[in-house]
Amino acid sequence: MNRTLKLSSHDELLSYVPHALGFRRPQGMVCLPMGGGPISRTDLPSTPKEKEEFLSMLTDVYLHRHPTGRMVLVAYGEDGLACLEALADLSGRLVEAPNGPDVGPMLWVNGDEWFDVLERTTGTIDLGVRARFDAEFALQGRVLPVERRDDLATALQGDPTGVAVHLPAAEERAMSMDTSTRIAEAAWVGSMLDGFLQHRTYLADADAARVLAILHDSGARDASMTKLARENARVVSEFWQDLVRRAPAEVRDAPATMLALSSFVAGDGAKAWTALDQLSEHNQLADLVALALEQAVDPKTWDTFRSPASGSAAMQRAALRTTITPDRQRPEKNGPGAPGVSGPDSPAPGR
Repeated sequence: MNRTLKLSSHDELLSYVPHALGFRRPQGMVCLPMGGGPISRTDLPSTPKEKEEFLSMLTDVYLHRHPTGRMVLVAYGEDGLACLEALADLSGRLVEAPNGPDVGPMLWVNGDEWFDVLERTTGTIDLGVRARFDAEFALQGRVLPVERRDDLATALQGDPTGVAVHLPAAEERAMSMDTSTRIAEAAWVGSMLDGFLQHRTYLADADAARVLAILHDSGARDASMTKLARENARVVSEFWQDLVRRAPAEVRDAPATMLALSSFVAGDGAKAWTALDQLSEHNQLADLVALALEQAVDPKTWDTFRSPASGSAAMQRAALRTTITPDRQRPEKNGPGAPGVSGPDSPAPGR
């Protein structure tokens, strides 16, 4: 559920960012629109070509797709010159636009130390404030951020041995199904998700193999997607993450795609990108999720476009509702009483 946080200090702002992204030690540029809109994290450019792509992507999101009245920019990294140049370039491009937002604070963060570019002040993140934010999000049932983005990928690695024992028989059974049996099997997959939503009990190895064996079928995927909504997306994501961890390599792409979709709908862009990185081959649904992330499509549109008939068609309508760009890229002077940032379900389209 969306709620608005009032961030009245640099300590509160920098304690919130890890919960928005899912990891504590981000690197690169983090853009936070005040008052609602997608939060993004993007690698800093290292060449003139990368700089133009970096600026074009972020200005397209925040000037055209999701215009906002005010932006906070935070550049994380040890290279102070690169961080400061990126802050100056991006803020200049934003504020010079006719409909551009006010920009500030603009912070360079190295470890726990920050430098305010506009106020020319420095400080260290208050660990007490960080602990308070951790406690508040934990009380909301939120998983605490991992230390680094790479840890998100590590969390998707598990032991496939138990499921692998049952997979050959499950695949043989799936291959022999006629149309009516496949329809019934798709409905069964939906019932497994219903059970998890009610009891949060992970599937036995034999049932997990049965789901993985049929999940390549579009009917089974659609049955799964019709169960997905904004209000339950985090729990659905947990279901698919467990299957990604336990899936043998040859059937891992399908649950990873479903994890990417459910993470996107939950507003967890970092986990969605991490799930997409697990794929051994591209598929249409995964490409639509990537497009939705890159185009900063609001996850709320999932419930708007979701149809009981076809979850994949809903994803296509949601992702393609914005103008498709030809090149896909993997992407304040006020103090206390500052405007709020929409959290903690704000999407994070950047990696």
